[in-house]
Amino acid sequence: MQKQKIRKDLAEMNLIFQYILAILGFSMIIVVHELGHFVFAKINKIFVEEFFLGMGPKILKFKSKSGTLWGLSAIPVGGYNKISGMDREEEIPDAAKNKAYYTKPFWVKFSVIFGGALMNIIFAIILIIVFFGMGIYMPTNTIDFIEKNSPAQEYGLSVNDKIIYLNDTQIKNWDDFSINVKKYPNEYVIFKVLRNGNELSIKVKLGVKENEGYLGISPKTEKTSLGLKGTLKESFKLVGNFIVTYFKLFGMLFTGKLPFSQARPVSPIGVVTIFQQSAAMGSQSFVLLVALVSLILGFSNLIPLLPLDGGHIIIMIIEAIRKKPVSKKAIQIYTNIGIIIFIALFMIGFIFDIIKPININNM
Repeated sequence: MQKQKIRKDLAEMNLIFQYILAILGFSMIIVVHELGHFVFAKINKIFVEEFFLGMGPKILKFKSKSGTLWGLSAIPVGGYNKISGMDREEEIPDAAKNKAYYTKPFWVKFSVIFGGALMNIIFAIILIIVFFGMGIYMPTNTIDFIEKNSPAQEYGLSVNDKIIYLNDTQIKNWDDFSINVKKYPNEYVIFKVLRNGNELSIKVKLGVKENEGYLGISPKTEKTSLGLKGTLKESFKLVGNFIVTYFKLFGMLFTGKLPFSQARPVSPIGVVTIFQQSAAMGSQSFVLLVALVSLILGFSNLIPLLPLDGGHIIIMIIEAIRKKPVSKKAIQIYTNIGIIIFIALFMIGFIFDIIKPININNM
């Protein structure tokens, strides 16, 4: 009875830790985004009035030599920075106008706005490199499962057999096996396998599946180090594939080819739940999820709606073309449209997260 209570207490503590980690992971992505705006503002000599971690009442604060007020807010989620001159209604002394955002040329303002998304992308790439650097599970040339009534079963291959040759071709990994076995549909081949330290030769007539050779086995997987070159290659490959898929799915959603049920919005409750489930799967899975969400946040912030960064970029482009400011009324209308859309998406996501919570194991 005492052991059961201890196990229950440990499970509860572990769950609490996972939720704390989830909140920290989500917050880190937001802070990184704000840091991007901050860095490019500093590079372009624009005054940053405040940089705070968290939201709500300010509980700790100090002012640096540059005049920026740094601090910590009561609610430890996210963060923000206040850049001088981004609010068009802000009154700035004449002596400080040369350090105000609105007085800067187009490309400087663009870099400050785009810096948030760029930092999210850079952060994601770093985390993905860390993910692959931790090693990944890859299929091997050792048999883990044999299909019933398959050629592998019929001709006497066994679980744990390590396939080392197919005819005269050396088999070093699953890719070697898969590529070569497909070459011999409905033909006899000789497999050399290691079984309990002994080398055996087994003659097998392969089956046919989709006009390709077929044996009927599944491989064992093992964690493999990719090395620096392999890690970088797989990292940039994943980022590239993710970007292509993101925009493809976005287009499918707007053309109606992607059902809304498969692209449902997620509220902060759903986001934290996803992070918690990922943390429960282990540190490596958590690192990958933080990276992917950072990529999503970076690109999603470029959607051309206010108050997102993409909306600000659209206003900047219009003003650069017209060579005069967009009216306050037009900006307010544009902002209201964006806010209405985001409130609607938030409410839909919130309802879905309550009645049909996301389970990443089923995704």
